[in-house]
Amino acid sequence: MRIAFRATESGFEADEYALVCGLTGIDADGAEHYLNFQRSPEGTAADEDWGVYIEYNDQINGEYGHVRKCRLSRGLLSVDLSQQLGTLVGVDGFDIVMAIDDMSYEQVRTGLPRIFRDDSGLLLTA
Repeated sequence: MRIAFRATESGFEADEYALVCGLTGIDADGAEHYLNFQRSPEGTAADEDWGVYIEYNDQINGEYGHVRKCRLSRGLLSVDLSQQLGTLVGVDGFDIVMAIDDMSYEQVRTGLPRIFRDDSGLLLTA
C-alpha cells in the first residue's frame, strides 16, 4: 500500500545542526499530512552522521535508513521504503503530488541531493 497526498507547502533549511526538507499537504479526504527528510550537515564526522532520516506525520513514524528509492520530478515525489516505517503496517511508500510554487520546488530540488549525499543512488531526479 502507498500513502498519497498533495503537497501544498514545502521547504528546505540548513544550519550547523541539520539539513531538513519537508512537504505538507492534504489527502483526498482533506486530512493534513507531512513528510520530512533530515540529515546531519555536510562536513559532519562519519561516526556522527547516521544517514537519511525520514518521518511521516509523527516521530513514531520516523527512522534512519528506511528509504530504498526516492524519485523527484516537478509533478511528483515518490518514495519507496526498504522496511516498515514506525507504525505504518503494510505501507511500502509515498506518492506526493507536488502542488507547490516554483521557488518552493527549487528548494526541494536542490535540498534533497544534499540530504541524500553519499547515497546518490537512492535519489533520482527528472
